[in-house]
Amino acid sequence: MKKTLIFLCSILIFSCQEQVVELEIPGHTPFLVVNGILDTDSIISLHVSNSVGAFQQGEVNSISDANVFLYEDDEPLGEMNIDFNNVDTLYIMEQSGYWWGAEQSAPIYYYKFNTLPQVGKTYSIEVNHPNFESVSAETTVPEEIELTELEILDNSDLSEVYASTLNLSFFDDPNINNYYRIRLFVHTSGSHFNEDGEEENISKEYPLVLYSNDPSFSQGIPWDGYSFSGRRVFFSDDLFNGTQKEISFDFEYKIDSEMSDSIFLQLTSFSEEAFNYYNSMEANDNRFFSDIATEPVPIFTNIENGAGVFASGKSIYFQVIP
Repeated sequence: MKKTLIFLCSILIFSCQEQVVELEIPGHTPFLVVNGILDTDSIISLHVSNSVGAFQQGEVNSISDANVFLYEDDEPLGEMNIDFNNVDTLYIMEQSGYWWGAEQSAPIYYYKFNTLPQVGKTYSIEVNHPNFESVSAETTVPEEIELTELEILDNSDLSEVYASTLNLSFFDDPNINNYYRIRLFVHTSGSHFNEDGEEENISKEYPLVLYSNDPSFSQGIPWDGYSFSGRRVFFSDDLFNGTQKEISFDFEYKIDSEMSDSIFLQLTSFSEEAFNYYNSMEANDNRFFSDIATEPVPIFTNIENGAGVFASGKSIYFQVIP
């Protein structure tokens, strides 16, 4: 048996040949990448950059010399400009082998127009640059959602972990396709004494993890009896179009009558392109936490002749506690 094994191994070793396969990788023509999510609480703002091929050397940089034209219901509002007094900075760490090298930084420029998006209005953009093909996109700002019920319940006598339940309901407009997002935030504050013995106030805000079995939510890997868990939930009205939608969430938070924290509900109605964009981003994020290897999900884009997203949403906030 031992001789046979050695003989087979020698065949495998000496029969291996090295073969070089030349792959012809198509070239990449750079194009404009535009990203902007309009919100009725903020002036119109977007970012412009360029694409880089997967096998090309180069960096993705903010483009600060494009011509960006803004329209409202097909009527020109004017040209969007960069506020060079308010520029963000992107910090990049260089990697060489197993080691991280020096930190580099690059400016992030935003084109802005000093007007607030209006509900029901359609906004479109046209972006021109001499080095790239012109791109365009449009979005219609969705209507505001009106809650008909909002309550929070103390479940600590039923569950030590999922100590609270949030119930809400709203009416879905039957005349259009609607897309939603829900998030729940805790705002907490306190104080402590620093090294100099001075009292400092501390304030922070963070989203809570929500748990639900609502059939309208994406059905992931079951967790402790729940088909959905996450810090934000995206869903459409496919299963309840034109009806009263009732939603229930459990979450890990103990309600205390003497608590100083505040809890806020953020309920957002999205345009279809915003919903598709965030869903594609979420699907890609979930790939890295899956036990099964899956193909990358293409990131949604509605930028004609380019990439990125130009979309809109309307958010409303409700104080649940106190």
